[in-house]
Amino acid sequence: MTYCHIMRPYRILLIGILLMMCSEIVNAQAFCALRDPVRRVYQMFPEATAYRTITSTVGPEHRASLLRELPFAHHFNEFGRHSLYVALQDGKPIGLIHVRSEKGRWGLVEICWALDFDLNILGFEFQRCRDPQCAKITDGPVEDFIVGSNFETLAKSVKEGEFLESIPESQRTLAMTMLQSALKTISLTDTVWREELISLRAPFHAESAFESGIQLEPILAAPKRVDDVGFDLIVWGEWAIQDAQDQPLGKLIMSSLLLPGFSDDLWWVVDEKGSLISIECQSGWPDEATASAFQQLIGRSILDIKDCATASELAAEAVLTKQASP
Repeated sequence: MTYCHIMRPYRILLIGILLMMCSEIVNAQAFCALRDPVRRVYQMFPEATAYRTITSTVGPEHRASLLRELPFAHHFNEFGRHSLYVALQDGKPIGLIHVRSEKGRWGLVEICWALDFDLNILGFEFQRCRDPQCAKITDGPVEDFIVGSNFETLAKSVKEGEFLESIPESQRTLAMTMLQSALKTISLTDTVWREELISLRAPFHAESAFESGIQLEPILAAPKRVDDVGFDLIVWGEWAIQDAQDQPLGKLIMSSLLLPGFSDDLWWVVDEKGSLISIECQSGWPDEATASAFQQLIGRSILDIKDCATASELAAEAVLTKQASP
């Protein structure tokens, strides 16, 4: 028997292994992608006229953040290249779709999640599910509970478990898988696509202060940390606001703020004279006292609050004087 004859079985084995590896790579690339984007996007957002895809890498830093927020099991295929789909109506963003794959009793469960720009759950569809309960769970208390929920509501239900006790026992395992999947979807979308989300949210916050039909022109090239203010402050975005005739109306500024007892993203709108028109908290004001402290700044300019005393006034002074442009 020649050397070539001896090596032939090994070559065949090697080719087989390589083919299996290629198959795994293809599967990994599509692990969190829509199998039929055109059909799925228009099915979940019937009013959509187009969509675009934003692909990013979910890396170790995102894994660390995920483990801090959600201390339950994660598998390796949840990391790597993943896609976020933005549904558009006549060019205007109207919602998001992200796909998550989870380990289920009957194999992988792939769930397409529809989200608004505040990352509330708008709906879901199974892209892949062999569990017999999948058909039953899409029309009943589980769907009623999940649709419309946000991160806090879902996290509370997972921690306390009261919701699971209210549904048929046969559906509880799949329901828990769905709750965890929804939480991971919201957390990763907020972390991995943070800068893209800020750009998508900006027009809505500008339109809340002015009439629709306004235009936004980015001013800030990259996020910047504001030093020497006594607390953590990062300005993530700044836009010039113009009307349909290109006339200047003011500016929109988005900052993340970390104060004692308060940490969130704030959206500031100022008019051409430098007076505050509106201040919105991305996650909603945590309580009436915090809301009142910031809302009382509306109508005031930087000249009115230069002798700052409260934390909210310090934050306003820092944001308004540290803008990217005069």
